[in-house]
Amino acid sequence: MFEEAVSLAASFVCTLDTQESLLDLMFVGTESHCYTAGRGQMQPESLVEILAGARTSADRAFRRLHDAVLARRAALSGCILILLAWDEARQALVRALQHSGLPLKVLVVSERDIEAAPGWLRVLVPGKIQEGLARL
Repeated sequence: MFEEAVSLAASFVCTLDTQESLLDLMFVGTESHCYTAGRGQMQPESLVEILAGARTSADRAFRRLHDAVLARRAALSGCILILLAWDEARQALVRALQHSGLPLKVLVVSERDIEAAPGWLRVLVPGKIQEGLARL
């Protein structure tokens, strides 16, 4: 699932027009990372290379990502979250971003159906990501 989520993130990196906008890639490993592509920043290809080196981390690291995203919230014009789980920690981040009024797209890569998933939450099944994206 992790590899599918990374590929999904790379697909957004490759399709967004970074000549007209900035794209921040944020993730947590042993520490928080934020890389920006577009207008005088890194090239999208560099973000793809960074994604290629991404590795999974312990779930406890999610709080650091939560804090890093919220710290940058005022500088964001929109957010695409690509998640591998739909638990209370991730729901808390989504609620905080929704409360701020930030345009938000939430994608969860999961083999299991998410019970009582809100209508705006998109669950993408590994091996069927392209089909799921077509329904967005």
